[in-house]
Amino acid sequence: MINLYIHKKKFRDKTILIDTSLKIMEGGFYIITGPSGVGKSSLLNIIGLLDGDFYGDYMFYDEKIYFYDCNKTQELRRSYFGYIFQDSLINERQDLIRNILCSVEYSKQKEKKKTVDHFLSMVGLHFKNGCSSVLSGGEKQRLALARALIKQPKILLADEPTASLDKENKKIIMSILNSFNNEGGTIIMVTHDLELINNNMEVITLSNC
Repeated sequence: MINLYIHKKKFRDKTILIDTSLKIMEGGFYIITGPSGVGKSSLLNIIGLLDGDFYGDYMFYDEKIYFYDCNKTQELRRSYFGYIFQDSLINERQDLIRNILCSVEYSKQKEKKKTVDHFLSMVGLHFKNGCSSVLSGGEKQRLALARALIKQPKILLADEPTASLDKENKKIIMSILNSFNNEGGTIIMVTHDLELINNNMEVITLSNC
């Protein structure tokens, strides 16, 4: 599905991800781990077609991706990818339903609105008209997960989705991610928490070398 080679990536005054190669297969669950500052989030952004500022090659279903073709990369992001960022990016001035629908194209919001209850229930949130500002950190992350899943992506990118969460919220998040993967979805997740890793996951370990 995705074949990526990064000769190098400049980040501020550092060169990272030197000679990094990876192959992402459909239906896989990939864990990116390694020390801080090694380029885990940068790699995730490249995989997700959010950052094309690197030296290397990106192949998507055997098609070479040119990042300067913004229409193409935008279409691929819209059609294939869902994103969960380190910061949940929840708009606290909006209710839950508006936070979820903001990830959906305007023309499809009326259709997707019918499924909001399903995705909120999936992540254990049952008050779609409630104010987002009263949510706990774990609830905000679960809302961010629902927002990513309502797009029905084929590939889900998650950057430290369980960071700073309590044990119960970690369990909920990982249960939902595993269900998505078991249904055929591909997951690429950055984490420092090695306790989350199981035998069904492929670990990509980055280093400073």
